[in-house]
Amino acid sequence: MVSCCKFFRPVTTGLIGLTGGFFARLEASRKYIFGAASVYGVTNDSVIRGAFVIRGQEALPAFDVAPDYESYEFTKLDPTKAEDKEFVDDMWAWDKPIEVNGKTYEHADGKVFK
Repeated sequence: MVSCCKFFRPVTTGLIGLTGGFFARLEASRKYIFGAASVYGVTNDSVIRGAFVIRGQEALPAFDVAPDYESYEFTKLDPTKAEDKEFVDDMWAWDKPIEVNGKTYEHADGKVFK
């Protein structure tokens, strides 16, 4: 299964460590998840997005080992849809800004979970 990950709380802290801390808490699921997450924007005005390949059909069992997993929204992607393929490519390439609610955010930091 391929899943989109969106951090849905406002990011009001610094950028360093936002994705790294979440990945550290996912250590128990390392053999079930591969993907990347990125912070887009600047300090006190940023969003987190990511794309992950998950063993199995549900994201929750792989991510609920992290105490803060409820801060994220996980959406199952369809690998046959062009827009979902493009989303995964963009999340893994880190070379394009993203648009959220009409505002453009540049890539600031990212981490790969493998």
